[in-house]
Amino acid sequence: MASTSKRGRPGPALTLGVPVVLAAFAGSWGYQYFKDMTQEASAAQPASAPVGPVSLKVAADPWSGYSTFRNEPRFTAALAKHDISIQYLDEEKYYDQDERMRALGAGEIDIALTTLDAFLQHGAKHLSDAAYPGVILFGIDESAGGDAIFVGKGRSGFDDVTPSDKVCFATGTPSEHLWDFASLNFANLGDKLAQSNGVVAQDCWKKLEAGEVQVAVLWQPFTALAEKAGYNKVFATGGQADDVIIDIAVVNRKTLDAHPAALQNLVSSYFDVIDGYQRDVTAHAAFVTQDCGPDCAGDAALGEAVLRGIDFLTFEENLCIWFGQCSTPSKWPARVSKTGRLLAAKGKLDAALIPDPKSILDGRFVLGVKEQRLDAAKLAQAVSGPDTAIELPTFSARDETFDYTVPGAEGSATIGTLRLPNVFFREGSYGLTPEAKETIGEIAEKLRSFPALCVRIAGHTNSNGDPAANRKLSKFRAMAIAAQLNHIDPKAFPNERFDVKGFGSDQPILTGNAEDADASRRTEFSLFNCTAQG
Repeated sequence: MASTSKRGRPGPALTLGVPVVLAAFAGSWGYQYFKDMTQEASAAQPASAPVGPVSLKVAADPWSGYSTFRNEPRFTAALAKHDISIQYLDEEKYYDQDERMRALGAGEIDIALTTLDAFLQHGAKHLSDAAYPGVILFGIDESAGGDAIFVGKGRSGFDDVTPSDKVCFATGTPSEHLWDFASLNFANLGDKLAQSNGVVAQDCWKKLEAGEVQVAVLWQPFTALAEKAGYNKVFATGGQADDVIIDIAVVNRKTLDAHPAALQNLVSSYFDVIDGYQRDVTAHAAFVTQDCGPDCAGDAALGEAVLRGIDFLTFEENLCIWFGQCSTPSKWPARVSKTGRLLAAKGKLDAALIPDPKSILDGRFVLGVKEQRLDAAKLAQAVSGPDTAIELPTFSARDETFDYTVPGAEGSATIGTLRLPNVFFREGSYGLTPEAKETIGEIAEKLRSFPALCVRIAGHTNSNGDPAANRKLSKFRAMAIAAQLNHIDPKAFPNERFDVKGFGSDQPILTGNAEDADASRRTEFSLFNCTAQG
């Protein structure tokens, strides 16, 4: 395969199942955890003085989120000022994540650009003295629509997928990762759906166009091409699927010890470029279009679409959100543990090898950027004199939140019915038992993975009793569940996020020609696109 055809996400299978937020890493514990870690790290801040020429070998795949490391002129010039150069190894063998982790552990490369789940899954195969082959320096980006699932024309959502349909995804890539996530979450996308897979996203795009498959998982620029051709993008990374794909920079442990000053200058230079691009989106899009190669074919509109699908993480997002240095808990501990447990549940990682987050994270370099920027401002203050007011920088960032509006919920686009545990009620009652509340707690944690979507809760009863009374009872049951979700977390589950329905006994579950009375007493949850403003 020619490397020019791989402007996307090649690599081995990266699986993420149904997310379960681990309470052990929430709230004050997570904050204290990283507070302790970064206090230890700050006591040993890496030097930033020049140490002579340093050449760092970097390996990745052609995902556009890694484009800054591929001869980006601003980054190259900034590194040159510190006598640092990057040797980017654009070799197809490194597109395989397992080979990338092997090479990192063996010291054949200094920095691997990868996804968090790939690092955990494949890094565990290349331990040295019980340690993973590298540590995470910073988060590069989150896929924010750059990876998406489309359905064939004539279908509006996952509930329209039938058992005879076929799905295509690029095997061994985050497309498979996203498919695993969706197929575990949505009722109609089970493992039994026939597959007709490809090597890269272009293969699946061609099969979708030809009608050979009815479901296709694509990455940019093919997501933009599919949308332009009128195919329905049902589900995408970003707010619809939060933190499913996050890219990271991982440094070899020996390189970490040998070149801390060079790494500090690399991290500082990288964020100078990324933060600068936040103010010069046109220039960033032009570079991404160039980096996208034949897939974008010089089309600036496609380059801009690629850029829109990638949420490049800025310095302040890394400092405040991911490393928890702005009075809010770090996201890393929960994300590492959640991803590890999910990989273990899929049989792709031995649970005993899930790493302690402290052992694979190094916050010194992100903190070093903060100190450098503060020092630069203090120097500017001193040079400018007392008559010139120069304020010291403040650092802040917050994770995206949403305000919801359910506009005529009946007509809004449904993503699909979720595969969630049933909430059981006593016969004729809508009161929540302790067991029901526990189940709703589990449902709440799973719904957190879809922060931009609204939730339709549909209550059903069996045929016992009066039909009108049953419809009323089923709606009260759905309302009780929505109220409990709101009680658990009113910010994540405001009342306006829910569309509550009661169908009574109108939609019974049949076994043969007879109603299954127990199965008919159920609650169904589906996600739909509402007006969710960040």
